[in-house]
Formats: sequence, C-alpha cells, structure tokens
Amino acid sequence: MIPHRYQYIFVLLREEIENPNSIQHYEWVQMKQDMEAMLKQGHMQDIHVLMQEFYEGYLWGRMESRDAWFFIDFLAQRDENIGSWATGRINLMELAKRWIELGDSPKLMSLLTQLGRTGYETDWELLRTTLDEKLRRMEVDGTRNGMKETGYFYCLLHAFTMIMMSAHTREEKAALLELFDGSWGFLRYMYSVMTRTIIGFRFANFASLTNCLTNDRELEPYYHLYHSPLKERFNELCAKGTKKEKLEKAFLKLEQRMKQISSSDELDELCEVLFPEDFRELLNRHRLKSYQELEGEIVHIKEEMNVTVDALNKQVRDLAERLSAAVKASVPIKEIEDELMRFQSREALAIYMQLNVLLIGNTAWQARTLSIRDMILAKQQKEMQMGNAYITAEPGSQVNAFVQQQTNNGIDPNRQIAS
Repeated sequence: MIPHRYQYIFVLLREEIENPNSIQHYEWVQMKQDMEAMLKQGHMQDIHVLMQEFYEGYLWGRMESRDAWFFIDFLAQRDENIGSWATGRINLMELAKRWIELGDSPKLMSLLTQLGRTGYETDWELLRTTLDEKLRRMEVDGTRNGMKETGYFYCLLHAFTMIMMSAHTREEKAALLELFDGSWGFLRYMYSVMTRTIIGFRFANFASLTNCLTNDRELEPYYHLYHSPLKERFNELCAKGTKKEKLEKAFLKLEQRMKQISSSDELDELCEVLFPEDFRELLNRHRLKSYQELEGEIVHIKEEMNVTVDALNKQVRDLAERLSAAVKASVPIKEIEDELMRFQSREALAIYMQLNVLLIGNTAWQARTLSIRDMILAKQQKEMQMGNAYITAEPGSQVNAFVQQQTNNGIDPNRQIAS
C-alpha cells in the first residue's frame, strides 16, 4: 500500500496529462525524489498497479505533455512487470506504425527493449513472417531516406523480434537486447546491405555507405560482419544504382582497413540471431524484383519478341520466294493454291501478299490472284465462326506494310485488314 503522503504524485500526474504544463519544474523534482524513496522502500508493485492507467498513453505516445511522458518513462524503466502487463494489450506492428508516424525511432527502441526484458510475449512466428515480407518488399516498394523512413522502423522491430523468438534464456535475451540497443549504429549498416536498401542514412549509394563505415574508427572491430554480405551481394548492389568502379574502390578500402585492425566477436552472436540462414536465404533467393529489374526484363522480352517477329517475317518471305520460283517454273497454280490453304488464314494472307509483290508481272498468277484471295478470306470467315480470334493488322505492322506496298503497285488488297 502506497503511503498517503505520496499519493499526491498520481493526482498531479493525471492533471498534467489532462492539462499540459500545469506542473512546475520544482514539483517534478519533488515527485521524482518521492518516487525514488518509494522504490527504495519496496513499493514497486504498488506503483505498478497505480501506473497502469498511464501506461497505454505512454506506450502509444499519446501525451501532449513531454514532461509527463518522461516521468512515466522514468518509472516504466524500473517496472519489471510492464512487459507482462502489455502482453495481449499492445500489438507491436501497430505500435511500430504509431512511432513511424511520430518519427521517433530512439523511443521505439527504448520501449521495445524494456518490454522485451520484462516478459512481453506474442506470436513471434507470425510477427516475424509479417516483418520478413516487409523487408523482402522494401526494395520494391522503396523507402524514404533518413531517420523517419518506414523501413528503418521495421528493421528495428525485426531485430527485436528475432531476439525474442530465439532459443536463448530470458537472461541471455536481456543481454542481447542490451547489445541491440547499444549497437544499432552498426546494425543499420548490416540491415542496409542485407536488404539491399539503405536505411537510416541519407546516402544515395552503397559506395558512400561503405566509405562512411570504413571512416568510422569506433566500428572497426565489426568490419568483418559487414564485409561478408557486401561481398556476397556486390553485383546486386551495383544493379541498385551504385557504380561498379566506386563500389570496388570502397570495397578494397574496407579490406585494406581490415588488414590493419583487430576484429571483435562481441556482436557475432547477435548478428547470427538477427540474420540466420533462413532469413539470408529469403533475402537472397526469394526476393521480389525491383522496378528497375522488372523494367529491364520488359525491355529484354520486347527484344525477344522483335527477334521472333523478324524470324516469322523471314519465314514468310522465304516461303513466298519459293512459291514464286515454283510459279515461274510453270508449277500449276492449283498446287500453289493448295499449298497456301494448308496455313492458317493469317499466315496464308501474309504469304499471298508477298507473292503478289513478287509475281506482279506474271500472267498465270494474275489470272488466279483474286480467286486465291477470296479463298483465303473465306477461310478467315470460317475460322472466325469457329471462335478463333479475328486477325487484324496493327498500324505499322509488317502486314500493313505489304498492303501499302501492293497499293503502291496498283493492286487492290484485302480491305478487311485494319489500317
């Protein structure tokens, strides 16, 4: 039971939340001193009960009074039951989204670490699956560079989730959370190169990011952790807009620095927890293609289609030339007719138009050309009645070129073909 003389603290705190700036500075000092006195007297559990009405607004950052938030934070950091209290009440994905809106990643990290070390539980597998997809899509969806970027917050939550779902004991997890909190300055380099998306920095490319790390003497013991995924993803990072020559130069500079320093294994275990093989496999083998890559594939497909169209046009020309040669060699026109009718009407029409050009002065062909054309058109109508797609020529197509060529030669082509 809280002594009566201390109960004023909760009354004033409630008033401050409802009417920001109603408490004077000297009152905050006195309230904090009295709280510390109660903690020394062993009243933490009693304080926890009375603080529950304030915790939700504190965790969601829904307080206009900064002084009230920091006062509650002072107590929450000492409350060993806040994590278990938040279990079932606080959805971490929604919490991250809220602090994304507020643009305050340090506070989100602080909240996560204190929830984690005080027993917060959720469906970690489901949360990890959701976050894996967020990070996998980050290359495609893009992020805003800088501390407020969405990807930055999701990486924070992902790191926390990976620690909490690991097989370590609660004490070991607490130690990993402390490392996580203290080493995020380096871990954001790791998440950047792992996800192939620069997060938490305002750099335009990975050459600049690598140079920045190489120039940071405090992070020298951990260069080896960054070097491995950088080497593994080198070509992909170049494809993300980093000039190969610049990244090669930055990479060599990093390797040269590594030869001159001593490495530390302090963060090795943490990185193994954050980036296990299945996560690396997800990012390496099953990532979605970026817009730039998809655009490149579209260009490639178009090039292949052009090659295919060119090949088909060449076949049409070759067939027409062989049939033309047969006509000139006095092969009966009826046999040429039968040969044409073996094709679908679209191919037959294309070959027929070529033949008209090649045999423009051939008397035998000119005597039969209109009847052959009518036979092809009749076949086309039959195909349409059977449900086949109606064949038209797009503006600028090879067939329209044939039509124009025949028109120029005074030949009346099939007018059912769209121009």
